[in-house]
Amino acid sequence: MPEDLFRELTPVRTYELVVEQIAGLISSGEIAPGARLPPERELAQRFRVSRNVLREAFRVLEARGIVWSRAGGGRFVRDANISARLSPAGVVLRLENAAILDILEARELLEVQVVRLAAERTDERRGAAVLAAAEVSTGGWQANAAFHRALAAATGNFMLEHLVGLQLDLLSDIRQRAHYSQESAEAGLAEHRAIAEAVVRGDVDAAEAAMRDHLTHTRKAVADG
Repeated sequence: MPEDLFRELTPVRTYELVVEQIAGLISSGEIAPGARLPPERELAQRFRVSRNVLREAFRVLEARGIVWSRAGGGRFVRDANISARLSPAGVVLRLENAAILDILEARELLEVQVVRLAAERTDERRGAAVLAAAEVSTGGWQANAAFHRALAAATGNFMLEHLVGLQLDLLSDIRQRAHYSQESAEAGLAEHRAIAEAVVRGDVDAAEAAMRDHLTHTRKAVADG
């Protein structure tokens, strides 16, 4: 019997099953965009899970932009101006797209300033790290995240590193790369190189322009996806 006939099983955490079921109910149309979800105690009883498991599931759903919380007012499915003509199966994807676009807008506000500081402050060691990260053509999302983290590190400001990393972690939770094409991902590599080269030569304006172009193209790829 061939050795590759059997594949290693990936353990599934209980909260992931809760996430899957809630997302499935939204996709099937049983829970509509904008609807208020039942109270936490009631949901925990229905799912037969602890409230800690339920809270972890909601953390993931909120990070993916599917659910939002109102202090003292419960949890709701985001509506994100979902068209009534959209099929139920497309709702979760549309909600995730809306969340990605919100994060990309925030990234543009932050990372344009990050790249300017990187171009002003980077030294030989950090510049080499930025160039090396820009040349990684494999690794998908991890390689992309490593490049943007390297740029933040080039500023020498630990808080900017933290903020950039936080936004990247949120996008990873929403699986940003699943929302745009391979062609767009390949174009992003060329844009990384342009940003890195401008940073290393200390060209602040060119670095800013290249970053704006990069994030604009990324946002358009997600919006069109």
